[in-house]
Amino acid sequence: MRHGLLMTAVATVTVPGLLAMAGVIGRDRVAAGTGAAASVAFDDPLSGPFPAPAAARAPLRDNLAALQRAAGSPVSVLSQLTVAQQALGMRLLAKAADADLAASYQGTELVSQSGVNGQVKMVSQVWHTGGGPTLVQTSDGATPPAAAAAAVSSSPEGVFGITKSLVALLGKHYVAAYAGTGAADGRSATVVELYRFDGSLAARYWLDRQTTVPLRRELFDTSENVISEDSFTRVQFGAVAVPRLAGTAAQQAQPPAQPAWVAAPSAAGFLTSLSERGWLLPASLPGGLPLYAAASTQIAGGEVADLEYSDGLYVVSLFVQRGTLAPGISSWQPVRMAGEQVYVSGHSVTWAADGLVYTMIADASPQTVTEVVGMLTPSGSPGLLGRLLRGFDRLGRLLNPFR
Repeated sequence: MRHGLLMTAVATVTVPGLLAMAGVIGRDRVAAGTGAAASVAFDDPLSGPFPAPAAARAPLRDNLAALQRAAGSPVSVLSQLTVAQQALGMRLLAKAADADLAASYQGTELVSQSGVNGQVKMVSQVWHTGGGPTLVQTSDGATPPAAAAAAVSSSPEGVFGITKSLVALLGKHYVAAYAGTGAADGRSATVVELYRFDGSLAARYWLDRQTTVPLRRELFDTSENVISEDSFTRVQFGAVAVPRLAGTAAQQAQPPAQPAWVAAPSAAGFLTSLSERGWLLPASLPGGLPLYAAASTQIAGGEVADLEYSDGLYVVSLFVQRGTLAPGISSWQPVRMAGEQVYVSGHSVTWAADGLVYTMIADASPQTVTEVVGMLTPSGSPGLLGRLLRGFDRLGRLLNPFR
């Protein structure tokens, strides 16, 4: 679950200000469109049944699966999964997205993920009122709970990435399947698994049998090693007594310190407008993450752009503004990444390049994060500009661009 990001911009951008001055729109903002699959000639038949070994003709399997998905047909390359299992898996995830907004609950959420600077662990206390706001108090485990940061979201996000827009993206990039029953946090659960088109296991969800609210999620790399785990260690459903945490009451009583974020009606159109002003930003990120939503706000230092990239499972939020980083950034750890000096704090990475300051909040693999930094810096591989421009062109040619 990602909550608000706060940011400011002046002639010199200071990172503490980046995380202290502006709210960000929620992920569940834009219904994604369909992508276009490449035409592929199949010279000889596939051998099955699948899933097959990851190294066995993966490009052919992936292209066939993409074509089937684009045509609205069941993905047959996973013949060990029945069509009924796939349909039920997607229905359960869609139901979980609805339940996550409608149900009232409170609990303790533990997030453990492999980050660019080692293992990242966070503990959050969550209070959600059905159909209303969510209050979250997050600690890195070393900060006393009373001093931990508190954030209020007026547009509740789904627990563990289960929102309507992200579930729609999951259905386009993965194969969902009902996988039986299990238990999480001592509660009976329904298990749903996600597979990549090459047949490898990508994720596993535990949905509460009573409410369908997600209780636990595991993410796997292509070798099916666990690289991330999110879970409720304690959860209670029903009426929620929302506490008044230190600092939040005053923040709620005061008017916003800056204009609100404005969602772009067309993410592709917004990207084009940025490119016309010299902000050359990609239509997709490494790891197969397409742009699916965008927004902007105006502050004293100028415009701040928010670009959201996701395949439904991994999410990268990229914030861009003109400026330079101030020297001596405190509480952020300096790290060399893709040959560049960046600063890391938990899931966040910030750096400056070519007159722009980037702040990335990534629920993605360390490899993807590193590749994004390399892609957006002048020292990136030759032909970067050409690849970006080709990305704009491809996005514009899609029959149904992400809007």
